[in-house]
Amino acid sequence: MQLFLLFTIFIGMLVLVRQLEVYAASKLAQYGKYRLRYLTAFIGTPVHELSHALVCVLARHKIHEIKLLQLNGSSQLGYVHHSFNPKSLYQQCGRFFIGIAPIFGGLLTMAIMSKIIYPHYGFGQLIGANQNKLLTISSVSGYLDVFALNIGHTLALFTELFNQGKLKFIVWFFAMASITSHICPSASDMKGAAIGALFLSTLLAFLFFVVNINIYSIALTTISLLLGILTMFFLVLIIYFLLIIVIAKLLP
Repeated sequence: MQLFLLFTIFIGMLVLVRQLEVYAASKLAQYGKYRLRYLTAFIGTPVHELSHALVCVLARHKIHEIKLLQLNGSSQLGYVHHSFNPKSLYQQCGRFFIGIAPIFGGLLTMAIMSKIIYPHYGFGQLIGANQNKLLTISSVSGYLDVFALNIGHTLALFTELFNQGKLKFIVWFFAMASITSHICPSASDMKGAAIGALFLSTLLAFLFFVVNINIYSIALTTISLLLGILTMFFLVLIIYFLLIIVIAKLLP
């Protein structure tokens, strides 16, 4: 089933992003330069936490405290403390979307910021082309073909944008790397999302079988769009992590 395939690949890519983040953090700690991760936290963490907060409002959860960024040496760079009515199916389902909000918020913010920084460049067309290709694949190998094509397209994109202005390109690249490197939900985020998913599955079954809403089509379009954006910007993350590790090793 197309949706299951794309969803599995999307989760796999997020796990890979998380593992790259953990590996880079361990290397920074090994070289005694762990605080270098704060460089991207100034953009990435607020986007992460604001994504949680926005969906909290939409899910009618009560927000008690928000910390968009804290640089106190702990692994928790920010947080959103919120509560909900456990008897409300709507608010229980909202826990799923609150937990995964940084994925949606991060990827959409990257697409919007790219359009703002480079208003005349066709990022929308690139993402749309990616999405259309993803909707035609029937196996993981098909995705790997799309991924390989994206590597080549992304390198060409870097060259073109760099030639348009070095400073603008550096600002754009840093913003993209900052958001991508903080896009993954935390363990506590995923715990809440997992519980919310149980309630959400009940609601989706009702909408599909009773109300006859085409949930499959909506989910397929959403997943293919998000995977298309993540695939396009994945090389940014790889290059950033390599750079930050090299810098940490070279610094005295």
